[in-house]
Amino acid sequence: MSPIIRSPVLSALARTKFQRPAIQQFRTYAAVRSASAGAAEGQAAWAAQWKKVGGSAMMYFPVVAVVMFWPYAVPPIMELVEDKW
Repeated sequence: MSPIIRSPVLSALARTKFQRPAIQQFRTYAAVRSASAGAAEGQAAWAAQWKKVGGSAMMYFPVVAVVMFWPYAVPPIMELVEDKW
């Protein structure tokens, strides 16, 4: 190759002239891909929140039921215990 083609100035010009559209296309593609990934992450974040709320509700309601209504369960149990003694 001739020394003119391999000069740093010409190679820099070639990079800016020919590679810029490819780099811009890649950046546009990356931006679109990250935007669509953000939408998927948003859906995943909502799913995680619903899972968290559902898990809490599965513990909360039975515990509240036991704490609030245990006095109604005690008299029948005490009658069974007293009958056996």
